[in-house]
Amino acid sequence: MTHIFNENQIGSADYELAKFFLKNYASISKMNIYDVADQNHVSRATVRRFCDRLGYNNFKEMKAHFGDFNEGIEKYRHFYSGNNFRTKLVAQLNSMMAELNIRMNTPEKNSIIKSMLDADDVYIFASSRVATSVLAFQQELVNFGLTIHIADTQEDIQAFKPFLSTKSLIIVFSITGVFADSIWQTMVSVPGRKILFTLKRDVTFNRTFDKIYHFREQGNSKINDQLYYTYGMNFILDILFKDYLDYIYKKEER
Repeated sequence: MTHIFNENQIGSADYELAKFFLKNYASISKMNIYDVADQNHVSRATVRRFCDRLGYNNFKEMKAHFGDFNEGIEKYRHFYSGNNFRTKLVAQLNSMMAELNIRMNTPEKNSIIKSMLDADDVYIFASSRVATSVLAFQQELVNFGLTIHIADTQEDIQAFKPFLSTKSLIIVFSITGVFADSIWQTMVSVPGRKILFTLKRDVTFNRTFDKIYHFREQGNSKINDQLYYTYGMNFILDILFKDYLDYIYKKEER
C-alpha cells in the first residue's frame, strides 16, 4: 500500500485510493466497495483493479485483511506506551537476537546460499515494509557478483511470472504472513523452488512452499512482531550475506 502511495503521481487514481485506505484503515471494515468508489470519485472497476495490484481477488478479500492491520496497530500502541519503553525494547531485542542467532546457526542455513548459487535466477518477494532491507541486501550481493530480482507488489510479481522456471529460486519474506497470504494463489501457480521466512504457521503455506523458516519457535509471543520488520530482517540478511561472502572467498582461495 505504501509502495503505491509513494510511487504513483499525486492525483492519480491509485495514489488517491492508497491515500484513502491508509488514512481510513480503522473504518475500512465497515465500508463496501460502493462507499469507497463514491468517496474517491472512481468506478468500482478502478477499486477492483487497485485490490488486484495488492494481490487480492476483490475488495471483500482486501477488507478482511484490514482486520490484521488493525490488530497490528493495537500492538504498536501497546508496545510503545508506558515510560519504560527503552528498557522493554532492549530486553526484547536481546531475546529476539539470541533466538535468531540459534535458529540461523544450523547447517540448514547453508542450503539457502547453495540454492541461491545453483539457481538460474533468484527472486525475493517481500512487502514494502521490509523493502529497504531487501534493497540493501540486493546491492551488497551485486557488488560481489550475484544479481537478484525484487518485487513488493502483486503487479511486479505478475510481471516476473513469464520469466520464472523450474530452476528459479523464490524467497518470500512475510513477517506476519499477511503478504504471503495475499500472493498465495500466484505462488501456487509459479514454477521454481520456493522458500518462505515468516512468523505465521499455516498449513496452506506447507503446501505452497518447499521450505519454511520461522523467525521464532512456536508459542513464543513475548517479542513484539514489529521488531522483526527492522532488526530481525537486517540480522537475517546480514547472516546470509556473510555466508555468501564466505563461499566467494573460499572459492577464490581454491
